[in-house]
Amino acid sequence: MTDASRNPGRSFGDFQEQDLIAPHPSNADTSVNRFEIYCPQSDCRCKILLASTATLEQRAKSKLSLANLPREGAAISSIEDNTAHDTATESETTPTSGAGDVAASEDTQAFWRVSDMMAFENIGFSKKLPNGIQLLSCADCDTGPLGYHETVITPGVNKEYLIALNRVRYYQQT
Repeated sequence: MTDASRNPGRSFGDFQEQDLIAPHPSNADTSVNRFEIYCPQSDCRCKILLASTATLEQRAKSKLSLANLPREGAAISSIEDNTAHDTATESETTPTSGAGDVAASEDTQAFWRVSDMMAFENIGFSKKLPNGIQLLSCADCDTGPLGYHETVITPGVNKEYLIALNRVRYYQQT
């Protein structure tokens, strides 16, 4: 395989979580993704998000669980949850102020959030599950779930599309 066909990104485990975060250009209380976000598969070059397009949020990690999928024979993700790295990162991370808090409880994890699906460069959506969740995957190779979208909207709450920090690769253009 030539280097031209390889994903240019580095895995989540190659970074400290705080190194992936940058202050929002117009709102210092909000944190955004510092690097471009790519598919987690090293042989897939699918770019998912450009740098500085998603905000950092804490959400329930249980919504990414594949254990309760209703269909037999559902595809199982080839992505390993990097829970050992998550635990180390949470204990080593110094929280920032406001919405950019990095520290998380055991029931939540960090996600990149966009409020418009058109903010993605490439993303795939599953069919809506009975619980109203759509899982997000790589649009090119279908690896996932990388994140989720709740289709049932609470009044007064904006739509959100969430990509788990530990399920993608990161690339900084030089």
